[in-house]
Order: sequence, then structure tokens, then C-alpha cells
Amino acid sequence: MSKDKPMNESLKLLLDTAEEMILEKGCRATTLQDIADRAGLTKGAIYHYVKSKDELFGMILEAGLEKTNQRFYESVEKSPGGDEGLQGPMNALSQRIGRVGAADNATTLIFMYLLSNKDKPAVADILKRHYEASIESSTKWIEVGQQHGGIPATIDARKASRMLALFKNGLQIQRIIGADDHIDEAEVYKFLMSALTHDDAKNG
Repeated sequence: MSKDKPMNESLKLLLDTAEEMILEKGCRATTLQDIADRAGLTKGAIYHYVKSKDELFGMILEAGLEKTNQRFYESVEKSPGGDEGLQGPMNALSQRIGRVGAADNATTLIFMYLLSNKDKPAVADILKRHYEASIESSTKWIEVGQQHGGIPATIDARKASRMLALFKNGLQIQRIIGADDHIDEAEVYKFLMSALTHDDAKNG
């Protein structure tokens, strides 16, 4: 969360309730009033944190990214250096990416909903900020892997991050349209390790 919107109990309740209702009704049918009623909050309380439903949905995406960051760095702290030490953090990332790609995940539904409304300047800004934050986070993940010796220093961290973003977004689209092909967490893990630990992924 941003510094002016800390994750207090009311905000956590708001985000959790919104996710719950999105899974029940979908993004379009879910209103701020619905969320307020379910959470036992007033609309005024909601407007203390957000100006619109779209902004609230953007905060859910932000919270999801922060959860991924937390799990990654917790795994790093528990892991040894070198290739073996990379397995825990990469497993944490693959689990998160695999889950984000699920059609029954609120983050995926929100992402697709916002994409369908990207003609609105405010929504386009939310998507841009989320993309930039995702790239920054994954770049730092890769740099941590390089510092620990598990990812070759020759790999361009930012370029690899953009490729990871394309992979994650592709999974989301695949799942939401109901494609028959299913990529599980083990396959996501294999892809991440292959992309980030071999010199053919470096910047030529």
C-alpha cells in the first residue's frame, strides 16, 4: 500500500470483501455500495481510501504484488546461496504466478476488467502503474538471484522482467478465455528456472 494508505484493519476488510464479491458477482456487477454493505462500512468510509471502484480494484492488484514480494523475500532469507538456494524463492514466485493465472482468482478478473476499460484515462493510469510496479519488483527479484549466485550476472534483469510480465499476462488471458491447455505450478517453475538460469536468456 502507498504510504498515505496504510494497510490497517478497515482497509484489509475492504479489500478482502471486494475480492469475495468479485468472485461471487464479477467486477462489473460489484458496486461500492455492495462492498460497503457486506463489510459493514459506510460509503464514506470507503471514499476515505478510494475515489472509485476502479481505484479500489487497482489497490487489490497492488496488495497482491506486495504479497508476492513478501513471500519471495521470506524465501530468500531462509535459503542458502547458489543454484540450490534459488529453488525456494523461485518456487514461491511460480506458485504465485500459477495462482494469479487461475480464472477463479480475483486478481485475474480485475486485470481483465481493467483492460476492457483502458479507454478511461484513470484506468489506463492504474494499469500503467501496476505494470511498472510489477517490472520493478521482478527486476529486483532477479537482481537478488544474481547477488546470491543463482542467476547469471550476464542476464539483463529488466529485459527478463518484461518477459516474465508477458508470460504472466498470457497465463491470465489463457485462463480467462477457458483455453484447454493448463500450465500448472511445476511447469511455471520449470519455465522460470530455465529463463533465468541459462546464458541464452542474457542480453545479446
